[in-house]
Amino acid sequence: MTLIPNLVEQIPGRVLELGVEELRESLREILFNLDSAVEDLPDGTMRIAYNNTAVFVDVGAQALGESIVRTLVTIASPVLREVVISSPLCEWIATNGWRYVFGHVTLDAFMGIGEIEFQHRLLGEHLEADEFEASVLAVVGTADQLVETLQARFGGLRYTD
Repeated sequence: MTLIPNLVEQIPGRVLELGVEELRESLREILFNLDSAVEDLPDGTMRIAYNNTAVFVDVGAQALGESIVRTLVTIASPVLREVVISSPLCEWIATNGWRYVFGHVTLDAFMGIGEIEFQHRLLGEHLEADEFEASVLAVVGTADQLVETLQARFGGLRYTD
């Protein structure tokens, strides 16, 4: 399965209640109600700064076949960057990173250094405002709590450093 932005308009098939752009604008209004300082980034992602982290919201489309498309909403908050990859870090992520009600911890590693993020995905077709808002708050709140805990244990820099 491949995430392809704006695929809703490109592939004929099931008509969605909201296309990617309409859903993005609807979610932007909800984010604006949470914090009027919501930023629109050049790639279409939306960002709100929060304490030691931020929350990023992206809306995309996923093709499940020739005529089936669904929208995906990705809510992500950076936890740490420039973390040295170690066995204890990987073990913690593998055994604890999935144990959250909303979301999971991810590790993006390159040449021994990594970035830790807390992330959650939702289907956009029938997403309600309350569910989206609760998910955003849960993701950014959890990430903010993880910053201090994981930095003390594994090092690295905060998003705001």
